[in-house]
Amino acid sequence: MIEGRIDNNVEAFVDLEIQLDDTTHAIAFLVDTGFNGFLSIPFRLVHQLGLPLSDVQQGVTADGRSSFFDTVELTVIWHGNPLTVQAQVLDEPLLGTRLLRGSKIEAAWIQGGMFQIELILDG
Repeated sequence: MIEGRIDNNVEAFVDLEIQLDDTTHAIAFLVDTGFNGFLSIPFRLVHQLGLPLSDVQQGVTADGRSSFFDTVELTVIWHGNPLTVQAQVLDEPLLGTRLLRGSKIEAAWIQGGMFQIELILDG
């Protein structure tokens, strides 16, 4: 089970470990059920971590516009196991619904409330 928190703006965040070679980096991701990708990561972190851009994907923004987004390959520790995904380079770190597939979310939607992601279907 992955535990997170509900912040003062009543938004859910989880800290996930990104694995790069022999090191890991903890990053706080906003859980965004309107984002249907795996993860997003801001360019400043792409640059800071020295991640090479791997591809360009077409997607639709929240306001309905079609755009092209750079992607990077990330290995995230997901429920204790390394999982390599394509992450879009966006303005902030987001955790999307593609990564949440097979999971159950439980939350107390109040400031300081609990947030949990439980894996219920592997794969």
